[in-house]
Amino acid sequence: MIEKIPFLHRKKMYNIIVKDDISFDALHYIIDVLIDQGAFVSELETSDLYTVVYGEIRYTVGVDGIDIMIVGA
Repeated sequence: MIEKIPFLHRKKMYNIIVKDDISFDALHYIIDVLIDQGAFVSELETSDLYTVVYGEIRYTVGVDGIDIMIVGA
């Protein structure tokens, strides 16, 4: 089941949309990578896709404002 989970990271709220289980460590890492790549600085309301590798799992991550959709591959 796909869930939308409010998630606090560095004193900012994000909405995590994920189908499979994911660890808090992985979520923090993914959001840090997204921040480093400028995923949340765009003033245009466009959604972008990113690839993030955590451990042995490659994630495809979609960002739309504060919504983060994560799919593991």
